[in-house]
Amino acid sequence: MSWVRIVIEYVVAFLAMWVFQGLMPGFPKFGLSHIAVVSAAVALVAYALTEMPGGYASAYGRAVLAWIAGTSVMSMYFTILPRYTGHPFAYFESALAIGVIIGLTELVVAPKGAREAHGQH
Repeated sequence: MSWVRIVIEYVVAFLAMWVFQGLMPGFPKFGLSHIAVVSAAVALVAYALTEMPGGYASAYGRAVLAWIAGTSVMSMYFTILPRYTGHPFAYFESALAIGVIIGLTELVVAPKGAREAHGQH
């Protein structure tokens, strides 16, 4: 199930970044190859961070950890981009938006308890 979560989070992050480029005026515009790489980083870091508690975090706890991971990865990536928008918090808002989407995705696809997280059904 773990690789399925990674793939789902990758696809959701990819689509969210691609869609937000058109919807959010302050969202940085970058190509599909950049979106693919950053989406992979978001999915892998979110998965790694949500697995650190060893399956003993609740679904809501995992969602918060995924939100933190998604926002952090996006914030770090945005720091290497030149700021071209007039709004000083546009990149932060963009990172928060992706983080929220990843957190909600984790809430939906994460194991619901310690037994399910450890493969015991």
